[in-house]
Amino acid sequence: MQSPSRNTNGNNSNSSSSAVSEQDTIRRTARVLRQLYQRETHWLSTRTSDQSLLLSQQDQLSLNEQLHYGEVAFVLLRLKPCAIIDFAGDRAQLADYISTVIEPTIRDLNALGAAAKSLATPDVQSRAADSNSAWYPRPFQLTCTRINGQLASPEVASWTGAFVLYDEMWTESADWVKANLLDPLSTTVSEDTLARGLDYPGSLPTNNEDMLTIVPVSYLGRMKSESGEWMSDRWECLTSFVVLHHQLHQVALHRIRYEAVKMFDIEMQVTMDTSLIENLQMD
Repeated sequence: MQSPSRNTNGNNSNSSSSAVSEQDTIRRTARVLRQLYQRETHWLSTRTSDQSLLLSQQDQLSLNEQLHYGEVAFVLLRLKPCAIIDFAGDRAQLADYISTVIEPTIRDLNALGAAAKSLATPDVQSRAADSNSAWYPRPFQLTCTRINGQLASPEVASWTGAFVLYDEMWTESADWVKANLLDPLSTTVSEDTLARGLDYPGSLPTNNEDMLTIVPVSYLGRMKSESGEWMSDRWECLTSFVVLHHQLHQVALHRIRYEAVKMFDIEMQVTMDTSLIENLQMD
């Protein structure tokens, strides 16, 4: 009778050990994302006034809309196949940003992704095979690659020089990026195709009537320090996109999935600008 009891206790111990390891991996990942946030904010704070003006596209954007820690977290959670890292106002600054901010983060995260292979519980293995799950941790290998081809989309005249972050161990991610953004023979990518790769729930307007129903949507975030204090005194943009008014219900479902970033101590809220529609109704 004692032998089965010892075996049962041993199994419970292994299960507990796996659970602790998973929680430790999540904590370490959150720590790396905090470091990314600190690197980003420091890098932006060291820009000259001329550089800041270019990054903000002549003050059309705030610099906190140029942060990418949220996009990195979304790719880690397999919420979106990839993230485009770009400073449309001045791509000349991208190389320094990638080498100073993004590459050290990828090295640290990929070490955790490789270590996750040792979490060989059936639960973790099933998560690794599920492309639609936001569960974490699981094995991954992030890659950040420059778009070198002469690639354009209807809304962007040239993507050449931008970078794309994706997961080499996630087939959907790697295949989509290589087929649509990194293929040197490809010269155009449609907005609908981009929306699938970037996991945007809506679509861009295709006619004048649609233009009157545009709703800009922003997912805003704040990250907590390890001691539980906010690392910023304001909400900052994690990602943004536009939808048409009749697609607003899709945002609700999309938001529920993306709130999984809470596991990395990132709180999220959603803002939607319906002023254009409201003004139209008043007229």
